[in-house]
Amino acid sequence: MRQFWLTLSTALVLTGCQTLDFGPGPTEIVTEVPDAPENDWTEYAADELPNVDWVGGFEDPVLAQLVAEALENNTSIRAARALHDAAIARVDISDADKLPFVSGSAGLTRTQFGFELFKDNHGVPDAGFTNARSSLGIDASWEPDVWGRISDQITSSKLDASAAQADYAGARLAITSQISQTWFNLIEARLLMELAARDVETQERALRLTQRRFESGVAGSSDVRLARSSVANSQALEASRKQQVAALTRTLETLLRRYPADAIEAAADLPALPTLEGAGLPAQMLARRPDLLAAERRLKQQGLSVDVARKALLPRLSLSGGINSSGNGFSSLFDLDSVVANLVGGLTQPLFDGGALKANVRQQDALLRRSAENYAGTVLDAYREVENALDAEQRLAERESALRVSLDEAVMAEDRLERRYVEGLASILQLLDAQSRRFSAESQLISARTERLNNRVRLHVALGGGIYGDESQGF
Repeated sequence: MRQFWLTLSTALVLTGCQTLDFGPGPTEIVTEVPDAPENDWTEYAADELPNVDWVGGFEDPVLAQLVAEALENNTSIRAARALHDAAIARVDISDADKLPFVSGSAGLTRTQFGFELFKDNHGVPDAGFTNARSSLGIDASWEPDVWGRISDQITSSKLDASAAQADYAGARLAITSQISQTWFNLIEARLLMELAARDVETQERALRLTQRRFESGVAGSSDVRLARSSVANSQALEASRKQQVAALTRTLETLLRRYPADAIEAAADLPALPTLEGAGLPAQMLARRPDLLAAERRLKQQGLSVDVARKALLPRLSLSGGINSSGNGFSSLFDLDSVVANLVGGLTQPLFDGGALKANVRQQDALLRRSAENYAGTVLDAYREVENALDAEQRLAERESALRVSLDEAVMAEDRLERRYVEGLASILQLLDAQSRRFSAESQLISARTERLNNRVRLHVALGGGIYGDESQGF
């Protein structure tokens, strides 16, 4: 007679008594952020989003090539990409929780009887006998998502993956900004180095004039010493500028994941500043900036963490079962008389845990408030960055215009004083002062042009602009 055993049991395991709020709804997320202007930030009119292809807007092919190389090789971008891939894997892990877990087992037990325990009439140990038993089983367990706790965890992991994707886009934008500004700073350093070299020549020319005047008895030895001091100061500045060029070159090479060999040659001049068509609306920035998108995703994720903590107070249903078979020999495993099946349902309700679960709800709620404040702070920082960059657009333009006037006047004053000095109508101090003013005005003008370019980069980053026309940033 074949025997088939099927055991069905249901266990109710109670481990505490709580006041339950069955079926808690989604946690309300409240953020308090000051209202932004409803129209454009400045007088710049823009019916559409500003041009997101801001790297190409500089019309610098070398810069475009450097950015492309950095996006491919930069270590920070690769690390952000790895974190994004890990977050995607966590989504798959969370998705697996809603499915049954099935495992299989197999075993073979071999038992030897006899030897010294049994002997024949001549005292020789009996060979005994061998017993072999095989076993085979399949077990499964599953937790039905009665209250939506598992679904919340899955959604939370998806929000985490979306935030990691925003972090990846933010890393790309940040590295593009660093590459651009480092490239502009490198060109500035080269221009300042060349200016310092020209100033050395200017000071050496002034020294020769002073020596001739001294030899002719028109100038004193102190004038010669002042001229020599100016030459030495200019030479020291030139050496400093060369060091700055090398340091910036190595910084750029490091961002490109190259060995810092000081092998990149800076361009001969700064690129022209593109025309600013418009800054767009504040609401458009909120939908584009990667850091704001990441903060928003993490805020929603923390709201789900509160929901999960609340639902942990509710009963949990679990189902488990298995089919197992054992017998003497492999063929007997498939005999129905050897098969035992079981199905177990369990209902677990927390009764007493020292208040840990309720404390976890309060903890997650506090973390939600912190996330809301962090999000509000991130939004305010974004508004501030845009306002500062837009304000700097106007102020830096005014500064550059004034410095151009200053340089023109300083050049004319230097030329006139040099002629008067040759004629003996001006002192060495007046000539050195004029040369210093001209040098300072020219240096400041170069720096002002660079700062306008860097500020434009900061503006594009503050607005969350894409890199190569990728307006959506992949979200």
